[in-house]
Amino acid sequence: MGTIIERRTKQDEVRFQAKIRLTGIPIASKVFRSREEAEAWMRATEPELRARSRVTAREQAQTKLIAKFTKRPRIVADLFHRRLAEDTGNKKGAEAETNHIRSILKYPLARMHLTNLTRNDVNEWRDQRLQDVAPSTVNRELNILNAVFKLAVYEWDVALCKSVLVAVKRPKNPPGRERRLQPGEEEALRAAGDATRNPFVLPILDLALETAMRRSEILNLEWERVSFRNRAIQLIDTKNGKPRGVPLSKRAMAAMDSLRRVAAHHLGREGEISTGPVFAGLTVNAFKLAFDRTVKRAGLKNFRFHDLRHEATSRLFEKGLSEMQVAKITGHTDIRMLARYTHLRVHDLAEKLD
Repeated sequence: MGTIIERRTKQDEVRFQAKIRLTGIPIASKVFRSREEAEAWMRATEPELRARSRVTAREQAQTKLIAKFTKRPRIVADLFHRRLAEDTGNKKGAEAETNHIRSILKYPLARMHLTNLTRNDVNEWRDQRLQDVAPSTVNRELNILNAVFKLAVYEWDVALCKSVLVAVKRPKNPPGRERRLQPGEEEALRAAGDATRNPFVLPILDLALETAMRRSEILNLEWERVSFRNRAIQLIDTKNGKPRGVPLSKRAMAAMDSLRRVAAHHLGREGEISTGPVFAGLTVNAFKLAFDRTVKRAGLKNFRFHDLRHEATSRLFEKGLSEMQVAKITGHTDIRMLARYTHLRVHDLAEKLD
């Protein structure tokens, strides 16, 4: 429907603005010297615009139908793309799950139509995947597969063959890692860390060995969570979601002091630093590269940063702490899991028997 609005110019001349508003198309507008001209333009223009509006409405309806059909999952890949879009980003392990899903999407299983999908297809994927990665990786990805299929059935109203929801036979996980620092390796690590240009490598090494904190817990530290008076760190964002307090040994305190000096120098300030990230400007990838170079320079073989958590946990036991005390420090909620991280040296145990 068109409207005519009377307006005046800066020279106080009368003008008539004609406007036609129709759903789905931009407003048509034109200014005339007389109302008659405006009305004539509207009578001539409106039928053409209405025809265009009807075409646009049909196109919009078709677009919505196509979008709705496109969003409806048809193949396995559709389920995983929706998982990535709606769920994965909200998880603590978002990066790891994203990488696993991207790996799954590279296999023929991802292109299987959902109406044809059976447990045999998952079994075939498992066998194919085992040729490329370790059984432990396959089991982690089977957990993701199972979670996505159940989510599709119970939350997204997707029809799947019942056999897909029954867990497939899982490969046997290899024995847990028992890598501990051998005599001379810690010294070699420290020497290599001292030679690196990254000022955070040695303090992080000390914190890992003294507190058994995970890499993510260390790199996400904030000064607000560090109490020098109480010799403790209060962790809020942990892997299991439960906050915990971590006591600091003398060596750990020395590491925190050195980090405070680095932070003060970086900010051009003197005195205490009480707010902000402890490792300002240090990304996870940058530290990974720095630590890998340190390990290589030290000449250590088959050694990962997470092995420091194994080493630290075992040392806590060797200091005489009980299982409950160690679990309080490390954050383990399952004593069986704690045992996997604890590898006491046989000769140390033998000395206790004397």
